[in-house]
Amino acid sequence: MEAVPALCNLLQSSDKTILESAISCLALVAAGASENAEHMGKLCEANAVEATMSLMGNEGWKSLSDDILTGILGLLKNLASISEKAVESLFKLDFCELFKQMVTYYSSSNRDNDKVQMLVELIYQLMLPLGASEQHAKLVTAKKNVIMAQSTYMNQLASIFSLMVQVAKCAALSSICYNCIAVISNIVELSTPDFLMELQNTVNLSSFLNFLLARKNRHIIFQALKISRTLLEKCQQFFLETFTKEGVKHSIDSIVSHEKNSSHQSKRKNNMNESCLCFDLESSSTGEVCRVESNAVMKLAEDIKKSFFSVKGSKRSPHRLGFALKSFRDFFVRLNVHATTPPTENPDSCKQLTDLSRRLLSDELPVTSTFEFVQSGSIKCLSIYLSNGAYGNTGISDGQDLLGHLSEVQSRLQKFASLALTVPNDSSANPLEILVEKLLDTLQMCYDSFPVMLSDEQSTHESMMIPLRYPETQELKSLELKFRRSQREKELRNYNDVLSVDLFSTPDAIEPVLFPEICRRTDQEHAPKNSNRENEASGSTKLDDGNRSSKLRFLYNGVILQPSTTFFESILRLMNKGQSDLLIDPSFWDEEHYITYRKRNKSKEISSESSHNIQLSHVQENLQQAWLKDPFFTALLLGKLPGDLDGSDPSYDLLFMLKLLEGLNRFSYQLLMGEQISKFAEGTLQDIDDLKVAIYPVPQHQFMSSILTNKLELQMQDSLFEGGLIPSWCVYLIETCPFLLSFDTRWKYFCLTAHRSFMTDQVNNFPDQVNNIFDQVSGHSDQVKCPPQTKKYRVSRSAILEGAVSMMTNHGPSSRIVEVEFEGEVGTGRGPTFEFYTTVSHELQRAGLGMWRGDNCEDGFIHASFGLFPKPWSPSGTPGIDFSNVLQKFKLLGHLVVRAVLDGRILDIPLSKAFYKIMLEQELDMYDIPSFDPELGKTLIEFQALVNKKKFLETSSTTSKHTAVLSYKNVKLEDLCLDFTLPGSPEYELIPGGSQKMVTLDSLEEYVYLVVDATLKSGIAKQIEAFKSGINEVFALKTLKMFTEEEMERILCGEQDSWALKNLEDHMEFEHGYDMSSPSIITFLEILREFGREEQRAFIQFTTGAPQLPLGGLALLEPKLTVVRKQGDGNVDDELPSVNTCRHFIKLPPYSSKEIMREKLKYAITEGLGSFHLS
Repeated sequence: MEAVPALCNLLQSSDKTILESAISCLALVAAGASENAEHMGKLCEANAVEATMSLMGNEGWKSLSDDILTGILGLLKNLASISEKAVESLFKLDFCELFKQMVTYYSSSNRDNDKVQMLVELIYQLMLPLGASEQHAKLVTAKKNVIMAQSTYMNQLASIFSLMVQVAKCAALSSICYNCIAVISNIVELSTPDFLMELQNTVNLSSFLNFLLARKNRHIIFQALKISRTLLEKCQQFFLETFTKEGVKHSIDSIVSHEKNSSHQSKRKNNMNESCLCFDLESSSTGEVCRVESNAVMKLAEDIKKSFFSVKGSKRSPHRLGFALKSFRDFFVRLNVHATTPPTENPDSCKQLTDLSRRLLSDELPVTSTFEFVQSGSIKCLSIYLSNGAYGNTGISDGQDLLGHLSEVQSRLQKFASLALTVPNDSSANPLEILVEKLLDTLQMCYDSFPVMLSDEQSTHESMMIPLRYPETQELKSLELKFRRSQREKELRNYNDVLSVDLFSTPDAIEPVLFPEICRRTDQEHAPKNSNRENEASGSTKLDDGNRSSKLRFLYNGVILQPSTTFFESILRLMNKGQSDLLIDPSFWDEEHYITYRKRNKSKEISSESSHNIQLSHVQENLQQAWLKDPFFTALLLGKLPGDLDGSDPSYDLLFMLKLLEGLNRFSYQLLMGEQISKFAEGTLQDIDDLKVAIYPVPQHQFMSSILTNKLELQMQDSLFEGGLIPSWCVYLIETCPFLLSFDTRWKYFCLTAHRSFMTDQVNNFPDQVNNIFDQVSGHSDQVKCPPQTKKYRVSRSAILEGAVSMMTNHGPSSRIVEVEFEGEVGTGRGPTFEFYTTVSHELQRAGLGMWRGDNCEDGFIHASFGLFPKPWSPSGTPGIDFSNVLQKFKLLGHLVVRAVLDGRILDIPLSKAFYKIMLEQELDMYDIPSFDPELGKTLIEFQALVNKKKFLETSSTTSKHTAVLSYKNVKLEDLCLDFTLPGSPEYELIPGGSQKMVTLDSLEEYVYLVVDATLKSGIAKQIEAFKSGINEVFALKTLKMFTEEEMERILCGEQDSWALKNLEDHMEFEHGYDMSSPSIITFLEILREFGREEQRAFIQFTTGAPQLPLGGLALLEPKLTVVRKQGDGNVDDELPSVNTCRHFIKLPPYSSKEIMREKLKYAITEGLGSFHLS
């Protein structure tokens, strides 16, 4: 103990080694004195708390190493666990404010779960609950007295309450969730009734508790019940009302009922017991007996029900659920009536429905609890209504008119879109936004539907900026499966052997191996020659996943296994009985797992469903509107999500509805404009100039689920993920509902999994690695040797396009990173490579190439205000331009795009939103044309409205007199002098002899169709095919479909906002003669803040080789931008700044004035481009 003061003094050292040693010694002293209050007191008297806290103040904790920070938190936890003096010191130093900063930082995107865990454990030690540890009752009381003696201390704890609720709701690990709830429980015990009622209004405690009670972990449920009981004890009447409204009462009743039923049934043996979450928090616990006994949940739930829910004569508020249910049902009845009644027959119905919609979606829904929302059945009602009854009714019924069904679904969706996307004048949120928020809240209740598989090892990848190529993976274990025939199965033989399979094996993949062995054959039938018996003898069986019709059903403990989910995942989930953290016990690998098989009955429903899908595919091919071909609309038509997702899972209804609403939101312009065109055709909208829509789409990020994002982040940190073992729910969400996950998370997922989508590398160059590559792509990767990391290529600036074509032809398809050097220049590495991509992307925008719309001049560059889009190529050609060269350049662009994605390069090319949609394999239609040619798009939409009006008049009148008066803005179509050539390209004839044929009212529909087709399809088909082929030579284009158009622009072209002016210096380093306080650095930062957009671009290109910053901006630039002092031989004001673009080094002379520095910087960033020489 005598060394403690000296150790505390050493905490002021700037030497990290000394600091780390001092922290370690203090932690050892604290651990040794944990049972001695006197020694702990001496540690506090030596100001150990103050000394360690001073290291973390003013965000100093961000600069501490992991070992030092972990040591400090461990030391403070030990001190707080045994000494009320340490607790008081932490409160005096406002530790709760520091706690909020650190937890917010580390919990974002699961940055560091271990730190969050330690911080929550530390805050827990400040206020151990009464009765938590009898042997330390005196200490617990002393801690409580410290807190209650100062109101400011209680206020500090209150300030972290909402953060604890948020972390608990979004925590991907059950242990973190439990620890947060334990802290919340302690705060609730110490709080006054008035404070608790105020908390209910700010953080909705009751809704939070209902979310916890929906979990399957008994530790979490027990803590939630404890909090519920405490709240009822402190203010029974108030919380009884909120518990009823938010569903807590219903959940507790369900727990009692379920537990009673379970007690009468024989419980199956659970091979993997639920891990105890008590021990980390209870440091004073001596035994290892879990405090939450197996029947503790049942006892506590029964006690709450008996004490508070069954009290006779208690006043109760009227139950609001019946009102919410009636409101929603009334709404859908009216929607159905409105959908089948033309507006002209009942003009008042539109206003009535709009009023009801506003009252329900804008007024009622926000104040409706999540519990009421779910219980009302509104999610299913809305799904059934929008799908025209297909949802929940095994899809489209036999004999149903497919075209009629499609038309009805289209009409219903358009009408609902006009209701859901309308923003009331007095509201800032539209009904769709409120509905999405409510659905995401409800999705929190399905926490356990998305279990995380966790092994003992974590991935070593801290950050991921570019995709992996050949990740080093450990050899994965195999699974021992003992197959046995179902007792009722008579047609198949029994299989007596144990089959050793790899962890990627699915029922679909195992069937071709197993079926020949168990099938009873006649004398005429012969067994297949290759039955894989050799593989079984030599080790684990590697299996192929094929698209073949299943003949067998596989079961584990009586539960049918999903054909496309691995045996490993299915067994693990069933052994853990739906727990959200699937922790793999070492004994798991030693067991033989029994799988039952039986013959699958051929179902008429399967063939019927397949038939409907084929019919629907043919129908959709002939539709003009892109949104009618989108996967969200296909799901709506069929009334089911794609794939074999379990329809009985509570998350299914939510995922289905969220997918529909995201699609509706994405196509909001098309849907609302289609509705406007219908109104114009029917006469309710008179003037064609009124064909305008006010669009208020929900921002894409508001569809993101924090809990699912955090769960995927946690899963990606596990070593199993990098090895290719990805839970099926991760793959499903990425492919079907990527909008539920944040962009950063999806990008990390792409980087970790993209190597499985690589096409085969150049076989002639790497013959010895081909087998490894094939194994890697198929998912069965053994230890893979890393090939050379980079391939260098030399190009000439004077013939850069030709050099780019040659380089991409030879090395573009390679999965290795490609770097560029310029002939005659000594620069090499990252900087020249970035400038190469920038220069080539500029050259592809040069006029006269025949690539882009607006290419009407021979010199200079094309300036496309709305982004570049391919120029339709006339069948008769364009004078002076060889079409094969155009196709070659589009293929080059495809190569550049894929190499930019894979190698982390930046392109400086303003592609249009419509072109990005093509890149993501989305359909385009007439409504996309305004995004790159507003004038043409507007005219075509107006022409289409005129066509629709003509059709409506023809079908609603027996004479053609009404159509004779139709005109375009009071001008006859014939007087517009339009011929059948493409607008802006008179050489492009839409039909043979089109320049001689004039457009009339009768031929207007054909004209619109041909212009749209030439602009978006036939006229650019070969260019798009060449572009896609350039991408597909390297990896599958469909891999990019998880991103949006805006996200693809960020990936390819970098961040549009160059830097945040306020914290510019936070993302730079200053070395070799400079620090942040140097006068030259202060002046330098002032000049940067004064730069305009073009000057910022020039500066970034000068320092990095590209005019845009990569993903994450300046904060994630790697290596960091570093400014060093440049020494000169003569007058310093005559020197110019110079750079090393590979290391992002700026060599800045210490100029004598700000004006001279600005002048020299501007000269360098504008004149210093175009070559790489030693500086």
